[in-house]
Amino acid sequence: MSSITYSERIKIETFCELGLSNIQMGVRLNRSRCGRKTKLSDELKQKILNHLRLSWSPGMIAHEFKLATKSIYNWLNQGRIGFSLNDLPEHGVRQRRNVDQRSKYNQSLGRSIEQRPMMINQRKRIGDFELDTVVGPRGHSKAPF
Repeated sequence: MSSITYSERIKIETFCELGLSNIQMGVRLNRSRCGRKTKLSDELKQKILNHLRLSWSPGMIAHEFKLATKSIYNWLNQGRIGFSLNDLPEHGVRQRRNVDQRSKYNQSLGRSIEQRPMMINQRKRIGDFELDTVVGPRGHSKAPF
């Protein structure tokens, strides 16, 4: 692994002033691309394209070929596979899981302040705690305060 020399730094500075891209600078400095290589070969591209034409979803294809679903969507967005997002079964809109799956039952546990016994209001026993909740901006979630 070689470092960038002082003369190359000066050349990079002038290339930046000229508005060249990083790829163009690398070509002019005779530097090869050292990033991670893509897994998308011509053979894999053809297999993915065939499965997309059979109305497979990118998630199903990713599972079949042991790829990341995000990679397939990236290749589709970049136009590297030659298939439009609008031609996908869900038109490129991925279904997300519902993150908040707490039930209304669990959120509504507990008593209201108005329903507590009078003995607690007198505050003579040790160990009786008062905890208020605040209703969120949407009006249904409660957070302890």
